[in-house]
Amino acid sequence: MEPQATPKPRKTPLLASNDQQLASQALSASLYWPANKWLTLRFVTAAEFSTLATAYSDAVGTRQQAGSARPIEADELLDLDAKIEANLYRVKALLVDKYDKKKALAHYPTVGIIKSGKNYIIDRERTKRAAALTTLVAGLSTEKIGDGDHGTAFWAPIATRYNELVDHLTDTNGDISKAVAAKDTLRNQIEQVLYSLAKVLDANYPDDAEYKAELRAAGYQREKYR
Repeated sequence: MEPQATPKPRKTPLLASNDQQLASQALSASLYWPANKWLTLRFVTAAEFSTLATAYSDAVGTRQQAGSARPIEADELLDLDAKIEANLYRVKALLVDKYDKKKALAHYPTVGIIKSGKNYIIDRERTKRAAALTTLVAGLSTEKIGDGDHGTAFWAPIATRYNELVDHLTDTNGDISKAVAAKDTLRNQIEQVLYSLAKVLDANYPDDAEYKAELRAAGYQREKYR
């Protein structure tokens, strides 16, 4: 039986993949570099890297802040969707009471109701649903069926809040896209500098133990990036 080869130890990454960890790593390196005057890179100075590290850390924070409210607002939209689905039949019933069942269908568009397959619904696409809810509220007045517990007093707050949430989520998604783009651009620059610094340290500390010690001093805490 042939002896099995001993597997090579898995190398730990030099840089963190997590944005927060990498930002912390970059800030640590930006403090280490000025304290070691001999350490130079041709394409960037210690001062420039310090500015870059701070900008990246700020960009990471901006990205997280931009998306912090989104899950809560998305849950609120889901609650409103459920409320809409559960009570739309009441609007249909008001039209049937005013007209008859067959004639009521012609008045559905006035209150934002469309046909989808065999069913009559409020459009489920969020931006279209927001617009349809505004139409619904106006239509209740047009059709003179807005009185009662499930008329205008019931639907107006839903329409208002739904439109607010959709508008804010649309703005938030745009803000997140911009924040991600800015963060990713800075991350690429940060990684280039950190890899370059590590190579300089490797060249100047041929002893493996000293090299690893300097890496740690410069913020490369590789055991955290597994």
